[in-house]
Formats: sequence, structure tokens, C-alpha cells
Amino acid sequence: MFWFLHRSVMAVGWCVLGALGFWLYQQRAALQPAWDYVVLWYHAERGGPETWPELAGRVTGVYNGASFQLRHASGWHFNYGLAGVDAPQAITSFRIEEQAAFHASRSNLVTLIQGEEVRIEVTLANPQTRTGLGVVWLNSTNVNLAQLSAGHGRLKREQLRGLPVRQQYEYARGERTARRERRGLWAETAAGAGAARSR
Repeated sequence: MFWFLHRSVMAVGWCVLGALGFWLYQQRAALQPAWDYVVLWYHAERGGPETWPELAGRVTGVYNGASFQLRHASGWHFNYGLAGVDAPQAITSFRIEEQAAFHASRSNLVTLIQGEEVRIEVTLANPQTRTGLGVVWLNSTNVNLAQLSAGHGRLKREQLRGLPVRQQYEYARGERTARRERRGLWAETAAGAGAARSR
């Protein structure tokens, strides 16, 4: 009798776990934000600075959707990139989709910051070459987040781990929204996937 009860309880327990797992799988889209936050918190660098060094100047050129040249008030030029944003690079490929993605990403950044005075919260710098990465602000607009939210770059989480988790989460949410709404690069991916399925 005890053996039968034990097996019955075990069977009910496995059924409950199975049902819970199936429910969680069905709710995966709704639970994704919470999972993102947990992952970001786990990988975040502890003890980072509360404030970052800053660099300000006028944007004199845009190379692609994540890098640009800035002229400081001193007259020096600096080449900086948007921390956490992996944008399409200049390419020699004849693939129309790759060329379109590069030009769209660069064009969006040109529209945002070309000729504008911006402020950079510097997260990585090489003073000898006057290059680095940072969070770029145009007045109150976070340019890094704007590029990700528009779908003109992929998230590079490893470049953001020194930032507060809340700020990292904003970037992850921006990219996720662009993916869900098929913006920018994700529109190209969706179109390519649809073409591949139709073959």
C-alpha cells in the first residue's frame, strides 16, 4: 500500500511539474523581461564608478551606425563609438540587404548627431589614440538607446557591464522592442527569412 501511495504522489508531483513547465513555456514572452534583468544582474561588474569621465564636442563626421568623430573645444579630434551598439560596418559585399542595412544605420546616426554638440559618458578610452567608447547624449536623448530602439544596431552586452543594471536593462528592452516590431536590421532579417521560406 505504501509503495502504491508513494508512486501515486510521485506521479502527481511530476504531472504538476510538467504542467508548470508547459505554462512557463507558454508565458516565455511575458517572462522574458524578468529573465533579461536576472541575466544582466548576474553578469554585471560590481563596484563600478558612480559617475563616468565626460567628453563633449561637436560631431564632425559619422563613420557608421555606431562610430563618429568629435571635435573638442581644444581643437583635438576624437573617434568614439556607441558603447553596447554593434552596427553594420562598411562593406564591399554586393548583397543589397547588407548594403541597405549599413546605409540605413549610418543615415539614422547622421540624422541624430551630425553637426550637433554631444556629451559622452566615457566607459572606455585610449588617450594615446584619442579613441574610445561611451554613452552619447544629445541634450536629453540617449543616442545609444535610440539606435538600438530603432533597430540600427545589435546589443553588445559585454560593453555595458560596468553600467548600472537598470541602464543595461533599458538597452536590452530597446533591442527587444526593435526585434518584436521588426525595425531596422530585424526588418531585413524578417524579409530575408520570408524569402528563404518561399524558395
